[in-house]
Amino acid sequence: MSILTTQIKVSKAAVFQRQSRQNRVFLLTNWLDVEHFPSRSRFEEDSDVIKNLAENKSAVPVNEIIAATSDKYEKIFLQFFENGLVIPLRSGWGMNGILFIGPKIDHTEITDDDREFLFLLGGQMAVALENARLYEAEKRAIADLQATQEQMVHTERLAALGEMSAKIAHEINNPLGIIKNYLMLLKKANRDKEDSFKYVEIVGQEIDRITGIVKELLQFHRPRHVDHRKINVLNVIEEVATFLSPQFDQAKIKCTRKFSIHSPEIEGSPENLKQVFINILLNAIDAMPGGGEILILSNRRDGHLALEFHDTGSGVKEEQISKIFEPFYTTKEEGKGTGLGLAVSYGIIKKHHGSIAFKNTDRGGCVEIILPAAKK
Repeated sequence: MSILTTQIKVSKAAVFQRQSRQNRVFLLTNWLDVEHFPSRSRFEEDSDVIKNLAENKSAVPVNEIIAATSDKYEKIFLQFFENGLVIPLRSGWGMNGILFIGPKIDHTEITDDDREFLFLLGGQMAVALENARLYEAEKRAIADLQATQEQMVHTERLAALGEMSAKIAHEINNPLGIIKNYLMLLKKANRDKEDSFKYVEIVGQEIDRITGIVKELLQFHRPRHVDHRKINVLNVIEEVATFLSPQFDQAKIKCTRKFSIHSPEIEGSPENLKQVFINILLNAIDAMPGGGEILILSNRRDGHLALEFHDTGSGVKEEQISKIFEPFYTTKEEGKGTGLGLAVSYGIIKKHHGSIAFKNTDRGGCVEIILPAAKK
């Protein structure tokens, strides 16, 4: 724009850039004479202007485009550049931009030298636009690659820990069963001794707790099969919220659901997802020992179902966020968590080709789940 004003001394100009290689929608990215610029921010693929420029490689007088255009709103826009030029900006794969310039400030004619200069400038602009697009594409590709690498490392770590957990579970499950059986016999033999009976009860409770951990280890290594049938996840969440309502009442927690009518169905396993939602909501309850509120939101986002589980707890320390989906890692007090709930949830969501993440908000903590929408 600076070159146009200093070298050609045009009074007005505008650049429209092609949105992507996949379509021919052109978006306004820069302009001169802002104060009087007509209200147009894009040209659609079926635009008369785009069709008229499609086969041209050099500058075209604006008046010719006006004469060939039937759309009255496009005519109004073009008349703003009357007696000027339209220059298609072409790269190796086609037209990736359009440059509109108006008459010169001094109202003199645009000369052949000006046209040649504008043709060269248009070529440089086309290359610059393409380079900028490639740079942005490269940045996105690098970000996607890094995310994929991180996911692969995490998945490999989960697989290794899962195999180890299965071996541990197998080794301790059988002796636990034998111990529990002999405790039952011991309890029967000591019914008249009150203290012995109490101690046996305590040992039995602790064995049950270990059995629960073993069960979680086995679920972590062998999560249940995803049957990939079309389901409404919001119904699953409602079912889980109803199931946990006694815990909400006891903990003085209000659970609010705000579901968008645009929330899509997904393909997956309601039983597996039920386990994920129970883990998330129980963690939220633990995060608010003095009571509070859980807010569950849903919406459609770029062809996916987006779910957010907000709580009014204290959140998680920033240095801990990257670890909370790792097996055996927990932020709870000792004895109050196995560190497997979120790890199991992570594996289930990945089997649904989705993502799960935690973030702190102004209100507390938030778990966000993104799941691909079911195909119609």
